[in-house]
Amino acid sequence: MEEGEAIARWRAGDPEGMAALVRRYQQRALRIAALILPDPMQAEDAVQEAFVRAWRHRRSFRPNAPFWPWFRQLVVHEALRLARREGRETPMEADSVEGNDPDPHADPAEQLDSSEALAQLARALARLSPTQRTLVVLRYYEGMREEELAAALGCAVGTVKRHLHEARQRLRRWLTE
Repeated sequence: MEEGEAIARWRAGDPEGMAALVRRYQQRALRIAALILPDPMQAEDAVQEAFVRAWRHRRSFRPNAPFWPWFRQLVVHEALRLARREGRETPMEADSVEGNDPDPHADPAEQLDSSEALAQLARALARLSPTQRTLVVLRYYEGMREEELAAALGCAVGTVKRHLHEARQRLRRWLTE
């Protein structure tokens, strides 16, 4: 089912339309939630709740708008809500950083260095505040511009820039320790 048809059916209350959107966006949403939240179960809960909210608010979705940016915002808000409820999180596992599957053709020494670097990055990301971690994930994983980040989080662009700058400084310091 094409996205446009899935959206039209979902907005009309057809569960098949929703199922098509879930199939299309669930993994992408889980990756984002897993980079924001330390616990994979929390990430799954955040995505599930975001889909429930999407169903409840389907009539407020603008026709002809792309689904992913709207839904991504629901995922981010839910992940942040869970992260803030839990307070400072425990460190994430290195597995929650996408792209750490071993390359069967790579040099084993390079793989070890690469997997250790990913683990180190995951530990450093986990030390950031939920807001800073979310901004880093959305900026560098999703490629969102600062203006988009400000709109998604409901804050000023200057606030986004400050948080990103502080997060980069902290990550740089922690990764060189």
